[in-house]
Parts: sequence; C-alpha cells; structure tokens
Amino acid sequence: MYSAVRAIEGGLRAVFLAGLMRSLAACGFHLRGQVQLPPQMARTYISGAASDDTLVRALRSTLQANGVQVVSDARNATAILQIESLKTSRSVLSVNADGTVAAYQLLMQLAYSVRATQGDWHIPTQELQTRRHYSYSDSQVLAKSSEVNQLRDSMSRDLASLALLRLQARAHSQP
Repeated sequence: MYSAVRAIEGGLRAVFLAGLMRSLAACGFHLRGQVQLPPQMARTYISGAASDDTLVRALRSTLQANGVQVVSDARNATAILQIESLKTSRSVLSVNADGTVAAYQLLMQLAYSVRATQGDWHIPTQELQTRRHYSYSDSQVLAKSSEVNQLRDSMSRDLASLALLRLQARAHSQP
C-alpha cells in the first residue's frame, strides 16, 4: 500500500514538473547565456583596486563567466577596466523611541571606465550604486556584523552584474 502511494506521488510530481517546464517554455523563458561584450575587452586588466577586493573578485568572475580573459599584467591586455572610485558607507535609517539605532542603510558606489590599450575605443566613466537596509540590535552585534559582510558581498556581485550589463549595452551600440 505504501509503495503504491509513493508511486502515485512520483507520477504526480513528474506531471507537475512537465507542466511547469511547458509553461516556462511557452512564456519565452530561457536561461541567460553569455552576454556579448565589446571585442576590445577580450583580454582585460582590472586596475584601481586591490586584486583581493570583493568587488574586483566579483568583476573578475563575472567577466570570466562571459568569455573575457582577465589578465594580471596590463601589458598583456587589450583593454583596461579602471576602477576610478569605490565607496562604501553606512548611515542611520531609523531610530527607536529611546534614541537607539534600529536600522542602517549600506550604500556602495562604483565609478569605472574602460579603454582599449590600442586605438581610441573607450567607455567613459560610468557610475553605479546599490543600497541595502538592515535592522540593528545591540544584543546581536556578532550576528549583525556577519550580516553586513554578507550584504557587502551581495552588493559587490550586484555592482559587477550591473557593470556587465552596461558593457553589454555598449557592445550593442557600437557601429
């Protein structure tokens, strides 16, 4: 009896998954593949921030996942992605009735530009920013510190993805 119920559950699960896949296919959903980046960025050097910075690691990973070879020496590069500024700040978002901080806002701002090492191709300075809010409690300082680190990592990945989208838009706007 128990095995018959499991067999029915398995069959229903398979029918549900097949229906879900058909629905996704019918609405035009497809997994995002590699984006088309400017050919001048085939071998890119990232400059202006420490190579172990979270944002630089996120940029490197995002570029590599999209077919760009990130090089460690500018002499081997076809393009240089210059991080002109990277700022992270925290501000009070709200306070409790007794005047203690209840929530903070994190802000991360990135300004970057890209130029070819040969020729006059370039992308002028682009500015991006992302924000996150988090609640705060004096009784959970260690947990909140870990949460802030996770939020900063997430914000770095988001900025890298936004930069990639801007680079992709530039590739499509090239004559």
